[in-house]
Amino acid sequence: MKSKVTYLPSVVRSQVKQLLIMALVILSGELHAQSVTGYRYWVNDDPSTLVDATSTPGASIQLNELLDLPSLARNYNLMTIQFVDDNGAYSVPYTRVFVKNTGLVNGYEYWIDDAIDQRITLSAGPASVLDLITALPTGISAGMHTVTIRFSSANGTWSVPLVASFDYYVGIEELAGITDVTLFPNPVSEGLGLRLTTDALRTLSLQVLDMDGRLVRDLSTWGVSGTTYRTWDISDLVEGGYLLRMSDEQGSWTTRFVKQ
Repeated sequence: MKSKVTYLPSVVRSQVKQLLIMALVILSGELHAQSVTGYRYWVNDDPSTLVDATSTPGASIQLNELLDLPSLARNYNLMTIQFVDDNGAYSVPYTRVFVKNTGLVNGYEYWIDDAIDQRITLSAGPASVLDLITALPTGISAGMHTVTIRFSSANGTWSVPLVASFDYYVGIEELAGITDVTLFPNPVSEGLGLRLTTDALRTLSLQVLDMDGRLVRDLSTWGVSGTTYRTWDISDLVEGGYLLRMSDEQGSWTTRFVKQ
């Protein structure tokens, strides 16, 4: 694992036994023309987590409690709060979603398009840097595809799946001998990656053009042999459509990508 997958954010943190829930609730002082006297909150419709508390009209309540919830089995959970007036009537419940801490990373899996039954599962440590572009398959159909990745934790939970699109070209007619070209990701926000296979040592020139064919950035030359890839930082480009031009002494080939 050598290069950082730049589109991937940090999705898991250190394992904890308790969940910190923070919310700031400002009471209006009146509820159904009555004075607010208290509130209650609970998690996932579980009555064993119900907590009752008192308050005064106009009070500012900061709900900042450490709730010991080791039995949470779900990654996504609900916290609900209600207010009660001096007649004992409760307000409409207010519910927010929170995510259980997934703990230390111990692995990941990825799959292409919707083929989750063909997913690849691998181990990884919490400090690992993944080089996913080298794992993208060849021999698939030409066109746009998606790759989905998610991380597992020591708690047995999974992160939110991350999805990125990429373009795959079986071969390039204008540049004979270059095959299995992968442009990843597309759309791109930071690092534009290109992987390809060539039948001989050659030097490629690459440029970014606008949609009218005007030069936007010269990516300079790239010496390639066998199967190799490279990533260019284009995070400072204005959002929109661009052309990537790749050429050598044989000819030139252009493909479109989107900067977002």
